[in-house]
Order: sequence, then C-alpha cells, then structure tokens
Amino acid sequence: MSRLDDLWAEGWAPAWEGLFRADGRSRDADVAGPDLDGFELGEEVDLEELMEEDSEALTSVSVFVEAVLPDGSGSLCGGGGSHGSEGLFARFDVDRKLVWLLHLGESNEFVRITVDWPMASFTNNLGNSITIDLTGPDYAVGR
Repeated sequence: MSRLDDLWAEGWAPAWEGLFRADGRSRDADVAGPDLDGFELGEEVDLEELMEEDSEALTSVSVFVEAVLPDGSGSLCGGGGSHGSEGLFARFDVDRKLVWLLHLGESNEFVRITVDWPMASFTNNLGNSITIDLTGPDYAVGR
C-alpha cells in the first residue's frame, strides 16, 4: 500500500492543495476560492517529501456523495476536510482501491457528482463545479 492508501484507510488526506495519486505521482493544484475559478493543476510534487517536512499536515475526510462510473472502471466520491472551506474528490478502481485524491483548501465541500462519460463534474455546496476528463493522463486509472 502507498502512503496515500494508508492515510485514506485511517480517514485522513494530505492537507496540501494537490492531486495525489496512489501510484506516487502528485501535482500541485490551485483554485481561486469557492467559486472554483481558475482551477488548474501545476507542477509535480513529491508527497513523501512533503510528509517528511510536515507529517501533521493532514485533514480529516468526510465523504458526502459517491457515484459509480458507467464504464465499469470504478467509482468517485466527493466531500470535505477538517474545515468547511476544504473540498476533496477521489477516484477508486473496481476493487475500491484509491486511484487518486484531489484536495483543495478553499473550494468548499463537494456535495454532488455528475458523470457524462468521460467527463465528471464535482459541485460544491455553493453550486459551483469543476469538470475533469476521467480519461486524461492525470485522472485515468492506469498510467
């Protein structure tokens, strides 16, 4: 199991803004507040290195919504962290193993998921959405 798998199993997620993959690849993420404007992925980061620098930079995980993917490749969930300003969403494979987790510190909680394969939209508690391509290199199940 990866560090991300271990954290998730214990009800935690990294508190940095980023896309964290169970295979070890991670990227910074940015969004301009709960209106979700300007969402983008940034440079690659090393979760292990971040955790070495600050092992307590964690947020609790609350899952509010789940959706099974229509192509049979797994499922998605959306929720929040320790603070109401935090939002997160994640993808699982068919065996319910975590594929990736995206955490944003100022997005607000994600409470709705809409899937129009291969696109998925995650909507926060203010009605604002982020849409991603689940077949893209950052969000697909395999490499």
